[in-house]
Amino acid sequence: MIVRTMRPEEIDLNVNLFRQYADEAGETNPALGAQYDENSVVSSIRSRLIAPDACWFSLLDNNRPVGFISGGLTQAPWNDQILYAHIEMIYVLKEKRSMDAFRRLVDEFQDWAVAMDATSITAGDIGIDPERSKRVYTSVGFTEGCFMTKEIDL
Repeated sequence: MIVRTMRPEEIDLNVNLFRQYADEAGETNPALGAQYDENSVVSSIRSRLIAPDACWFSLLDNNRPVGFISGGLTQAPWNDQILYAHIEMIYVLKEKRSMDAFRRLVDEFQDWAVAMDATSITAGDIGIDPERSKRVYTSVGFTEGCFMTKEIDL
C-alpha cells in the first residue's frame, strides 16, 4: 500500500470512502450519520485539495483508494509564528485496516506538517470509536490530551 495526494479523478472513490466513514460514525453517533450531505463532502474534499493550509491524502492498494487522512494548519492564538497541524479525519476500510495502514497515513501527514513548518500535530475523533483512535494515535507517538464535544440543543 502507498499513500499520496488524492488525484482529482479519484474524488468519486473518496466520496464513497467518506460515505463508509459516515456510516461507521453513524453506528455510534446517529446524528453524524443523519447529517451526511454528499454535496458538502465533495466541497470539503475539493477545498482540502486546493487550500494551501489543508491536505487530503489517499491510502491506495493496487491503485484503489482504501483509506484517507485529512487535516489542516492552525496558528497558535498567542503567537502566529507557531503552527499546528491537525488531523481532522482518518479512515481505512475495515478489510484493509491495520496499524501499518494507519501508520502510513499518519507518516504522510507528518511529512506534510513538517514541510508546512508545523511544530506539532494534534488529532481527534468525531465519535466513530474513541478507544480505537486512542490506540492508533498512541501507537504512532501521540500523547493523550483532551478533546471533548458538547451538543447544543437548538
